[in-house]
Amino acid sequence: MKKINTLTMAVGLGSITALAPLAIDMYLPALSVIANDFQATAGDTSLTLMTFFAGFTLGQLFYGPVSDRVGRKPVIYGAISLFIIASIGIMLSRTIGQMIGWRLVQGLGGSVGMVIAMAMVRDLYTGQTAAKLLAMIMMITGLAPIVAPIVGGGILTFSGWKTIFMFFAVFGLFGILWIKLHVPETRMEELRSISNPAKAFRHYGHLLASRSFIPYALTLAFGQGAYFAYIGGSSAVLVDVMGLSPQMYSVAFGISAIGMAIGAPISARLIGLLGAHRIVKIATAIYALAAFCLLAIECKFGTSPVVMVAFFFVEMAMMGALFTNCNMLAMEAHGQISGIAAALIGALGYGFGAIGNALVGAFDNGTAMPMLLIMSAFTMACVIHTWVTYREPDIEAVPNPQHS
Repeated sequence: MKKINTLTMAVGLGSITALAPLAIDMYLPALSVIANDFQATAGDTSLTLMTFFAGFTLGQLFYGPVSDRVGRKPVIYGAISLFIIASIGIMLSRTIGQMIGWRLVQGLGGSVGMVIAMAMVRDLYTGQTAAKLLAMIMMITGLAPIVAPIVGGGILTFSGWKTIFMFFAVFGLFGILWIKLHVPETRMEELRSISNPAKAFRHYGHLLASRSFIPYALTLAFGQGAYFAYIGGSSAVLVDVMGLSPQMYSVAFGISAIGMAIGAPISARLIGLLGAHRIVKIATAIYALAAFCLLAIECKFGTSPVVMVAFFFVEMAMMGALFTNCNMLAMEAHGQISGIAAALIGALGYGFGAIGNALVGAFDNGTAMPMLLIMSAFTMACVIHTWVTYREPDIEAVPNPQHS
């Protein structure tokens, strides 16, 4: 294998990982326009988001085991090609039902980024080295929710909503070309030959019972439950309840996303000093403390957009720390089935995230309270689970000897 350039690899993996947040956040400003064009209800257009999440969750469970067998890059090419085809299909849709169907396919294709990125990092590295590369990927991916609403709104100003999906197709093509030219195959041939996708569910069962996997995967999943509650409720709270304009909401959302992009690399640099277990414990405690402080302020005094965004910034910074360290810890002992492990981490995270998102919608009452209560509940579960189950010492931060 040729020498790895971590920067070009991070750009490539960060780009394909960014497909999902782009496909979620960039088209949100266009939902009302889409509803008008198709003469659809708000419930109909919300299904375009839910079906994307469904495809995204299912796709990860498929791509992980298959990439263990055939290699990472062929799976990337196939999945992103599917994402591009679906984006074109959405542009050509004549009914909301057709768009909903294509969004499911788009989610299936777009899910490849996160699972393959984590698997490729684990193919190459463990410990702090892996955490640093994951943090670089997270910084690049973290740009997506910052710029996506702004770019989506800008496209709507000068063109129609279908141009947003044309952008997705072009960006997907860029991802394929970058991976083709700059990112090497990381799955070793001898490991591919002994991998059997038919045994994936047996491996999933083993991982769900493994103390070297499930504590870290569940910490991240509980954190994502709170994160997606924020994603699902922040627009209604900040725009409809607190009166921010859509443009100012984009700025507020971008500020919190910067927190996530900052939290990931800082936590990776602290692993050598504090250890990943301790970093995760501290991050979950701060995450929960910030959520409950914001809830208490809202209950006692009522809050302002500035105060709310400041707390969201802190919470998302902690989410960035959890993403980097929990992924690294969960993947550490499972190099031979790294694709399967990465798939299960992703499916658990987005499964819990879908629950958080759905709960915010189910209990919506025109105030900030449902979102803040649900975020607080998930962060409390996150911190209790972490402090109860994290007992083993950190594994030493060393490169993966398979690729030394």
